[in-house]
Amino acid sequence: MKSNKKTKLCFVASGGGHLRQLLQLSPLYKEFSYYFITEKTPLGEYLCDQHQTLFVPHFAFGQRRTKGWFFFLFSGIKNLLISTWLFIKERPDIIISTGAGAAFFTLLWGYIFRKKIIYIESIARVTKVSLFGTLAARFTGLCIVQWPGLIKELKGAQYCSPLVVKDIENDSEREGILITVGTVMPFDRMVSGVSLLKKEGRLSGPIVAQIGNSKTKFEGIDAFESCSFAELNERMNIADIVICHGGSGSILGALKAGCHVIAMARKHEYGEHYDNHQTDITNAFWEMGLISVAKDENDLWRAIEEARGKERKIVEIDSSHYLAAIREFILGIKSRRNYAHSQPIKTLE
Repeated sequence: MKSNKKTKLCFVASGGGHLRQLLQLSPLYKEFSYYFITEKTPLGEYLCDQHQTLFVPHFAFGQRRTKGWFFFLFSGIKNLLISTWLFIKERPDIIISTGAGAAFFTLLWGYIFRKKIIYIESIARVTKVSLFGTLAARFTGLCIVQWPGLIKELKGAQYCSPLVVKDIENDSEREGILITVGTVMPFDRMVSGVSLLKKEGRLSGPIVAQIGNSKTKFEGIDAFESCSFAELNERMNIADIVICHGGSGSILGALKAGCHVIAMARKHEYGEHYDNHQTDITNAFWEMGLISVAKDENDLWRAIEEARGKERKIVEIDSSHYLAAIREFILGIKSRRNYAHSQPIKTLE
């Protein structure tokens, strides 16, 4: 496809897994002028070195449940004001988003000013469409889902299968356990469970943990609040086991690094997330045989033993179906292509 630098793309997403998924669309960078809008997370700051990246305040619809309506409205107003200014300043022609709340007002302005909008529902949504996805689908000209069960949930959506599972060819020596709780909020229940196993002598070797802005002291664990996106990837590349929350970005990052992966879903009833969607994504990867799932902190030891008995695999994202659908939509091509093929995973032996 020839370069079309007069057309400006806005890639907009919240931090974490939402932003990671937008990075799979990198071939579009050479074809169009573009910029990113996201939150100021380690991954967002990492993008600044390579791409035009603009920041908006964190905003999520679930904040009204966990932090109350005042905080929700205050965050929403801040995000609205900055999103509006950036929209006026940059004047995008096409908006591409994977959600969630931080991207809402950019999509809304795009809809009001009749811009082409493309929405990719988060891979974390397996059986039920997110609230953001339900709202965004009303604005979009092209909506893509990443699990076949969501086609019925979002009428007119295209299903594009993203996951490619590969065997590990050169299996290097690995050591230790890496814990990561993501960038949204702490997850002390999971980290404390690992700390207890270390104290009881069930776990040996180094244990390093990215714990967010937690104030808890974890015995036997080398803990730190956050690190750069590049450093986290480096740590995953040498870790034997990664224990993570049920965020799609953390799970896929660990699988891409070829680690043994144990995931534990955050629970809304404990104030650990805005809803319980992490249970769906962890169960989906478990059913594929790619990870082990700890139901709670008391189930971690069983999950660790199970993970050690699994053959490690590498999981990568194949963005070719996304790109084909997006290019056809941007150029106004009517496609006869059927993206909703029956197998959600491709395996390369």
